[in-house]
Amino acid sequence: MAVLTGTAAIALFIPTGGSARLQAPPQNTGEPRISGTPVEGRVLTAGNGSWSGTSPFRFTYRWLRCDTSGGGVNGVTCTGISGAVGKTYVLRRADVSHRIRVRVTAANSEGTSTATSNATEVVRSAATSGAPRNATPPTISGNPQVGQTFTASNGTWLGATPQTFSYRWRRCDLTGGNCSDIGGATGQTYLLTTADEGTTTRVRVAARNSRGSSAATSVPSGVIAKADLPSGATISINDVALPNRLLIDNLRFTPQPLRSRQPFTARFHVSDSRSHSVQGALVFVVAIPFGSTTTPAEGVTGADGWVTFTMRPTIRVDFGRPGGIVMFVRARKAIDRLIGGVSTRRLVQLSIR
Repeated sequence: MAVLTGTAAIALFIPTGGSARLQAPPQNTGEPRISGTPVEGRVLTAGNGSWSGTSPFRFTYRWLRCDTSGGGVNGVTCTGISGAVGKTYVLRRADVSHRIRVRVTAANSEGTSTATSNATEVVRSAATSGAPRNATPPTISGNPQVGQTFTASNGTWLGATPQTFSYRWRRCDLTGGNCSDIGGATGQTYLLTTADEGTTTRVRVAARNSRGSSAATSVPSGVIAKADLPSGATISINDVALPNRLLIDNLRFTPQPLRSRQPFTARFHVSDSRSHSVQGALVFVVAIPFGSTTTPAEGVTGADGWVTFTMRPTIRVDFGRPGGIVMFVRARKAIDRLIGGVSTRRLVQLSIR
């Protein structure tokens, strides 16, 4: 058999149409890296690292959850995260207080090889990391009336601590819309003025920490009522609004006790829960059981808060023994439902002999 020598032998190792090239499987020359912020809900991205060997390379990924030490050498104490096999990974609640690594596998026509990244910092909870995020909105406490003070509650906020808060009070229409900032009203409390009468108020709370800032606005307050009058003064029924309510706080029967079927007078005084006499309240009275006395038409309280009715006992009343006539009395605002709004009810009794 002939033996090839010289240039003929060398030619067997030169591929047709090109120069000699070494064929080799992947070999990691620079470890994979993870980019992104290790906070619940954030996205981590795997960097492939650098590789030698015959290209092109195909890369696959396996994300690992490790203990706070980072999982030891080469991730041997880490566990694979179910379904986490993409180039990116969204951190989950289960990752909080752990470190994360990614195992990158490179493959080419000659084989495969795997390398694991360094561990991230310990994953932090979204509730304690990042810029402030409002969880429950601010609220306003206080009586919605000129001369009273509103106080803002911050609501609850997520994000890194410590956090500082600032305030901006806003004057709005009756539905809480069309708001505008109130000049100089930037404290946690706000004293209601005559300019606020007939409007609603909202407060915008801004939270700030080392990561950024965010703001949230309260729901509107109740409609601001006019300034309160001194105790004992008379107000119009039109100025009584919830949470203020009507009260039947005084009554007088003449005669008392009742001794015959002659007509008698029943007088009732109506006030509000802030000790003001109320003019213009509608008052209704009826005997119980019905028909024990005549039933007068609904009356209206005067400038002193009193209303007077003339009534007459019927034959249903027994004057032969001591007792009494029980009456149901109601006071209300004309625009309210009969037993809704600021209305009040009371049972009273006229003694008989």
